[in-house]
Amino acid sequence: MSWTEVGNRDLFRVASAPQAACSREDVMSDVVSSAGDKAGKEHWSQVWSKRSLPKPVDPRARGPRQYVLQAFHRQFVRAFEGRDTKGQRLLEIGCGRSAWLPYLAREFGFQISGLDYTEIGCEQEREILARAGISGEIVCADLFDPPERFVGAFDAVVSLGVVEHFQDTAGCLRACTRYLRPGGRIITEIPNMCGLVGWVAKVTNRPNYDVHVPLTREELVQAHREAGLDVLWSEYVLPMDVSLFGVGGIGPRWLRLPAVGAASAVAAAVWALDARGLVPAPNPATSPYIFCVAEKKT
Repeated sequence: MSWTEVGNRDLFRVASAPQAACSREDVMSDVVSSAGDKAGKEHWSQVWSKRSLPKPVDPRARGPRQYVLQAFHRQFVRAFEGRDTKGQRLLEIGCGRSAWLPYLAREFGFQISGLDYTEIGCEQEREILARAGISGEIVCADLFDPPERFVGAFDAVVSLGVVEHFQDTAGCLRACTRYLRPGGRIITEIPNMCGLVGWVAKVTNRPNYDVHVPLTREELVQAHREAGLDVLWSEYVLPMDVSLFGVGGIGPRWLRLPAVGAASAVAAAVWALDARGLVPAPNPATSPYIFCVAEKKT
């Protein structure tokens, strides 16, 4: 399972009728978006062009590869608990080839939209939605320069592996908040690059590590507060995920393939032990993901 296939946009890496790649009102602002974006549009365009389309997330599927997906599913259930989400509007920011938009429509009844600044990411997401038989509007635009009709239009905003690529985390979250209605909820997920995942990435895939801003849970919470949001809860997710260690990017092929196989075997073992409660609880040192759920002040 690649990282992006569970929501994040890198390390290992979810329709409506086709639209024009970028209409005039949706054209990205290079000046705004380039400030502090450590990854950039070209990076993601290259990543997406090399990958096949993921299947929409199905939380009822079984098997070791569902371990991470089901953990994310539990986070979403908690995030929307007590809210009548049927018919409400949800936007995924950084939606390129996201497996989660069809899931969010099916599981919670959201009317979905997606925004991404790469044309190929938008095209792939439209194809994913079309294959799933899910309607939704996918717009090619910069998150800092939204279409006017998107401002204050959504009951929920989701970003999975997005805000940690911007040097000004609070500024990025402040931009995401513009899409929410008062009282709307934002769900933010990032990789824990301050923990084991980041430590290993420095060795196995330094270029990939360098496009991230490492953040602790406390720093992510503080960034939400600086963006003017009321934080409901935030936590580390899962005790470990060896599949995120980036061994697929190391060394020659003769070394890389055994390393990937070994990492997959270790990941499966860790997942099996976790299912039996035989590994540490989620923690800052070894947990691979951080979630934060907050609301826009009324």
